[in-house]
Order: sequence, then structure tokens, then C-alpha cells
Amino acid sequence: MVELTASQLERLAQRRTPTRKSRGLLLGILAYGAIGLAVAVASGVIGIVVAKGLPAIDWAFLSEPPVDGMSAGGIWPMIRGSILLLLGTLVLAPVLGIASGIWLAEYVKENRIGQAVRVLVMTLAGTPSIVFGLFGLAIFVLKMGIGFSLIAGWLTLAIMSVPVVALTTEQAIRSVPHSFAEAGVGLGLSRWQVIRKILLPGALPGILTGLVLAAGRAAGEAPPILLTAGLYYSTEKLTLSWETLKRPVANLPYHLAEGYRQGGVIPEKIIWGTCFVLMALVLLVNLVAITVRSRTRGKRQW
Repeated sequence: MVELTASQLERLAQRRTPTRKSRGLLLGILAYGAIGLAVAVASGVIGIVVAKGLPAIDWAFLSEPPVDGMSAGGIWPMIRGSILLLLGTLVLAPVLGIASGIWLAEYVKENRIGQAVRVLVMTLAGTPSIVFGLFGLAIFVLKMGIGFSLIAGWLTLAIMSVPVVALTTEQAIRSVPHSFAEAGVGLGLSRWQVIRKILLPGALPGILTGLVLAAGRAAGEAPPILLTAGLYYSTEKLTLSWETLKRPVANLPYHLAEGYRQGGVIPEKIIWGTCFVLMALVLLVNLVAITVRSRTRGKRQW
């Protein structure tokens, strides 16, 4: 084995330094370039939607139903249907998703079976929404006989959102220092009491992040609603009762999809206005959740 002297090592380091600096500079340029490209694309999309959709927005557009075969009037039934779908999803998805996340973090063992379960959940989180729509159509609409209805849409969107909420809940629980759980056990708390009183409060900001991601996806996806709960147009007045759960609802994503598919029936101004309202709805949900998450995180003492 050849041993290098200090002077030889210094000369070798000096030859390598320019190469490392070049690589570092190149990686920095690529990173900043990728960030700039992402910001430019996002800004471009938002700018186009705002520029084309904002002129259509007024009180009548937001509060009145469409008239003249969808060629005029407002989009209030679609806004109302999207809000109902979103609220139902936000009620059902956290129950199943947080329970699944607790199970993954605290009860699934670190063996091959546990790894297989996590891979399965991660695969479901990345599955295209049309697959969940077909699942909802086959199981909820046809097999269970629920039919095209609001409740079928709720169940389908909740099933689609559960993997995202479960994975983020698992990671949020694992981020809580293990010494906290050990202290709880030392004080005589049961395992469930440790989860309920220590782990879940500490993981709440991360759990809310998962709910934000799931809510944003559920609010903007058209295929699951199209196959389970979508209604293109109805002049019937919606009344909130148990019967409402058994009926399909008009909603913003389906309205947009049909607007482009039936090109020319719905004026372009209404389509862009609908796109702007949908984007604003998703942004509003995200802002509310981010505000709650920030306040919760601010109260955390670690």
C-alpha cells in the first residue's frame, strides 16, 4: 500500500477542488433553474385563470342558477354541490385516515408484512382518481345499490383521500419524540392513552397537512364525481334533507369537464369563471387549514 505524504495530499486536494466547485455550481444552477421553472409554470397557470375568469365574477354569477340551457346565468348549484361534497369528504376521510395512520405508526410491525402494507398504502395514494371513480361505481353505486348520489360521491372521495391522510398521520406521529411516549408510560398511562393524550396532539400540525392535501385533491377531481355523484344540469330546487343524500349533485369539476366536452354549449366566459371559482375554493380550504395548523404548531413546546 502506497502512503502519500502531506504535500502530495495537498496537491491532490488542490486538483480536486476546482472539480468540486464546478459540480457544486452546476447543481446549484440546476436546482435554482428547476425552482424558477416551477414558479413560472404555477404563476402562468394562475395568471391565465385569473385574467380570463375574473371578468365573469359578480354576485349574480355566484348566487343564481344557470339559465337558457347553461348558456347564461350563474353557477350557484355547482358551488353548492362542491361544498357539500367537500364537507362530507372532510368528515369521513379523517376518521378512516387518522385511524389507519395510527395503526401504521403504532401497531404494524417493522417486518416484511409491515413493509408490504406501507407499499400498498403508498401505491393507493398515487393511484389515478379514475380508478377510484370506477371502484365507487362498481361497489357503491351498483353493488350496494346506492345509485348515483351525494353519499356515493362522499364515500368515493373519502376512500380516495384515506391513503394520503394515513401516510401523513403516520409520519406526523413518528416525528413526535419517543421520549414523550416513554414518559407517558412511566406515568402509568395505557398505550391508547399515550396515543390520545401525547402522540395525537403533538402530531396535529402534520395531520392537518395531510387533510389539506386530501381536501385539495378531492375538491378538484372530476372523474370520481362523474362516475358516482355527478349531475350536469337540473332545474330542481335543492332542499337539505335525507333525500338529498340519495340524489346526484351538480358540482364545479364536472361542470368544467362537460363544458369543454360539449364545446360551444357553455360560453367560454362561464367556463373560465367556473375555473376561477374552483381554484378560489381550493385556495380558501388550504388557507383555513394552514392557519389552523400554524396556530397549533405555535402552541407546541418542542
